[in-house]
This record gives sequence, structure tokens and C-alpha cells, in this order.
Amino acid sequence: MSLKSQRVREMVRAAAYREAYLIGRKALEESACDDEVIAALRDLTTQLRSNCMDLAARKMDVGPEYDALEKLLREANRLIGEDLYGRKIASPPSQER
Repeated sequence: MSLKSQRVREMVRAAAYREAYLIGRKALEESACDDEVIAALRDLTTQLRSNCMDLAARKMDVGPEYDALEKLLREANRLIGEDLYGRKIASPPSQER
């Protein structure tokens, strides 16, 4: 496991989601095809998706906390080429040349 992917996962475990995203984004800017970092970012999107669904199930999907999580989820999805449900879409912008 690369140091960068490990760091992303550490941030996810610590619920430091924005930091995890920023570390992953920077790593993909340096090496767009880093599969370990992409996998770590998938862990991030999985956790964000779960948190958003939990808030929605509790009827708390309105407000700044939910909005921030959803915005970050959309940014991370775009980075790794997922839709909001975690399905793979076209090549992510980080891998296009």
C-alpha cells in the first residue's frame, strides 16, 4: 500500500473527509493512474455515501452538514469516475489525456 493511499484511508477512519479528498486529489494530480489511491478514494466515497444515506433516512438531509457531505461526495465521485450510487461511469477526468 502506498503512503498516499494509506494516508487517505487514515483520514477516512478519522472522519477527516475533506483532508482525505485533498490528499487523494493531489496524489492523482501527480500520478493519474495510481490504483491504490483510487481504491482509497472509493473507500472515501463509500463512507460519504453511507453518511448521506444515514442522514436522509433520519430526515436530516437538509442543512449545512448534509450539504457539505453531499458536495464532497460529488467532488470525489467526479475525481474517480463514479456516479452518486458508486457505479463506474466514463473515465474519470484524472485519467483522461
